[in-house]
Amino acid sequence: MNQKLVIAEKPSVAQSIAKVLGATRRCDGYLEGNGYLVSWCVGHLVELAEPDAYDPHYKKWSKEDLPIVPVEWKYNVSLSTKKQFDILKKLMHRDDVASLVCATDAGREGELIFRLVYHQCGCTKPFERLWISSMEDSAIREGFENLRPGSEYDALYEAALCRERADWIVGMNATRLFSVLYGRTLHVGRVVSPTLAMAVLREAEISAFQPETFYTVNLTLPDGKAASERMKDKAEATALAQSCANGTAVVTKCERKEKSEKAPALYDLTSLQRDANRLLGFTAQQTLDYLQSLYEKKLTTYPRTDSRFLTDDMAEKVPALVAVAATLTGKAAPSEMLVKPIINGKKVSDHHAIIPTLELQNCNFTELPKGEYAILQLIATRLLASVAPPYRYAETVAEFQCGEETFTAKGKTVLDAGWKAIEKPGKAEKADAPLPMMQVGNSFPVVSAEVKEGQTKPKAHYTEDTLLSAMERAGADEMPDEAERKGIGTPATRAGIIERLVTRGFLERKGDKKAKNLIPTEKGNALITVLPEQLQSASMTADWEEKLLKIEHGEYSPAAFMSEIVEMVTSLVDTYQVVRDAAVIMPDARKSLGKCPVCGADVVERPKSYACSNRQCNFALWKSNRYFEAIGKRMTASVAKRLLKTGCVRMKDCYSRRLDRYFDATIFLDFDETGKVQYRMEKGM
Repeated sequence: MNQKLVIAEKPSVAQSIAKVLGATRRCDGYLEGNGYLVSWCVGHLVELAEPDAYDPHYKKWSKEDLPIVPVEWKYNVSLSTKKQFDILKKLMHRDDVASLVCATDAGREGELIFRLVYHQCGCTKPFERLWISSMEDSAIREGFENLRPGSEYDALYEAALCRERADWIVGMNATRLFSVLYGRTLHVGRVVSPTLAMAVLREAEISAFQPETFYTVNLTLPDGKAASERMKDKAEATALAQSCANGTAVVTKCERKEKSEKAPALYDLTSLQRDANRLLGFTAQQTLDYLQSLYEKKLTTYPRTDSRFLTDDMAEKVPALVAVAATLTGKAAPSEMLVKPIINGKKVSDHHAIIPTLELQNCNFTELPKGEYAILQLIATRLLASVAPPYRYAETVAEFQCGEETFTAKGKTVLDAGWKAIEKPGKAEKADAPLPMMQVGNSFPVVSAEVKEGQTKPKAHYTEDTLLSAMERAGADEMPDEAERKGIGTPATRAGIIERLVTRGFLERKGDKKAKNLIPTEKGNALITVLPEQLQSASMTADWEEKLLKIEHGEYSPAAFMSEIVEMVTSLVDTYQVVRDAAVIMPDARKSLGKCPVCGADVVERPKSYACSNRQCNFALWKSNRYFEAIGKRMTASVAKRLLKTGCVRMKDCYSRRLDRYFDATIFLDFDETGKVQYRMEKGM
């Protein structure tokens, strides 16, 4: 009997698919039954090889070897996932397997994960593509009834390859170039560097900001207050206040306008991450992790979407989804449900907006982790708000003449709280107090007049909310209006970009509020100081993202795109000049992080580790190691310092894949007489 091999991205997704297909017999690394074999990848099973795989000489970093541009690209199977790779390879080559189904996540990276494994296994059997936006049983069944030929997604795979290889060429060459020239590890990337540059520029603006003092005169009238324009001269403001005291304010203008605010659009990934950061204090990566888990539990739709609308065929499902969302949130569904504003198939690319699914009817919410439940509440509340009527209010603006100056008063009356009664209960009513009825020519006695002093304020520090927004809008002014995707990165990658900058020590989270500020470190400031404009340019990165999207649509040549990348990197290596006085910008490039616990020599930063400066000693804290990666953390300079100083480091929000939850822990450093390092953990702080 011929069987069909289905390959998902994660075990949990494979189990959901297998259940629907009737493949219920458990085997080592896959499930089988009803004519199907269902297996899975574990992240990126196949990865681009390091430079020394092309030539052992590249193990040593040298400017003379740059640029490194592979002619034929090499890939390696990750040691940590080799067992699962071998299982997939064996399944692909089974005689009874006639064809495959690519069931990895329906997007650029999911396509790449499957294709790399398929090619690395040397498989030539035909395959089809499963493309779904929900893990509900009905969506899986419908997806398998409408499988598409794998060849229809060749362009998507080409775009994914270009993205991966472009990142490798730019990141590998630029990181080596700047690290060698400045004597310290400086990670550079075509996406991370412009993001860091925005944060550095914002802090520079804040540091250079000179506050200006201003003054206003506030009049207290029998039924309200009115304020003057800002004045720079305190004496002028004091004189005006004195001239108005015990005087009369005459109405010279009074306008009442009725206004409305449309309900907000549904969530895409970026807008959800922004709200989760602002309202809940979650990092962008935490939000994505929680959302991915909810998707795999069939409670929400596909997370990595840049659309905020639903397709036309989904309109009839909305009332049932709204009812489920109302039950979850405990909020009443709007009496007047407006479905049309959230339906726009033309604005849906690969996936529609993030919404809850009907599986919520069968969910025991008390069993959900706290973070997942909070994200689910946001998504459900947004659906209720998005189909609610507009927020309507009347705004009155009145101008008064007093002491030969104009004073302004504003009032607001809520006519219909609309969607704000759902998403912002209580806040809709806290509008400006309504102004009393008045007409031009009416006069009011001035009860009091006082001078108020204020100061202009700098821009706020970036939080993940505002940095995500800046990344989304970066370079938009220089791109055509018809461009479908603008900004730095994609909804799927922006969280990882921010996290990478933090873990590599270029940004740090500071502040005592829920949403922490993202502040560039000394290392981050130094890197942007020495980077040329082309690597800081948000418009260039946004342009590349647009070209990748065109490649997906078959409208741009992958070869032309890669040629541009190689040309840019070659020019960078050939023309870049070291910044003068770099020692001042980056003092103590080989600064000691602490003493080696094995031999007592200084531990210094190297490209891939924090290692003993004594070349005869083997002690090293590797920046990338399985222990830290398994809990969603990285070995940063600050972590290394703490381990060297105290032998342990406290870490918040460690992630357990097995338990699918976050926890706090203390990591202890152990080592033997040869310098071989091991770690152990105690949960709790």
